[in-house]
Amino acid sequence: MAALFVAGDAVEVSAFAELLGMDTDELDILLQEVMEEQKNREEGLILVRLGDKIQLCTNPKYAGYIKELLAPDEHTSLSKSVLETLSIVAYKQPVTRSEIDEIRGVRSNYAVTTLVEKGLIRVVGRKDVLGRPSLFATTDEFLRHFGISSLEELPKIDFEELEKDSLE
Repeated sequence: MAALFVAGDAVEVSAFAELLGMDTDELDILLQEVMEEQKNREEGLILVRLGDKIQLCTNPKYAGYIKELLAPDEHTSLSKSVLETLSIVAYKQPVTRSEIDEIRGVRSNYAVTTLVEKGLIRVVGRKDVLGRPSLFATTDEFLRHFGISSLEELPKIDFEELEKDSLE
């Protein structure tokens, strides 16, 4: 079984028999017994006969579970406004929604909600001011999404230079 697992593809029964030092007819009988036994035990991996080849495959009974487990991670692209909001949170965290709005010059409700839903930012506390607004910061998912191990890997930005450029 280990050889079939490592092979990945179907293997000629004759080659497998030679590997095991068995006669092809003997191996056929053994394979049939193993395949019947696997059906009765409903194992996750089963032996499948494909003409004169055999292959180790997943049991179709578990296809739904496997599909769910191995479903591609859907990193949908982020809109410009969402990316802009995420950048502000990444560099200014912890930051409130109103502080984000002030920096962007527009309301950021949709962008913040989207980022929270995607797990890229989260509420990390409350600011000790009137109304006690939520403070947002990036998550570990943010780091994974952008392929960095810490916030120190973010490009350095000179905020004073940016503010000066925007005033000109």
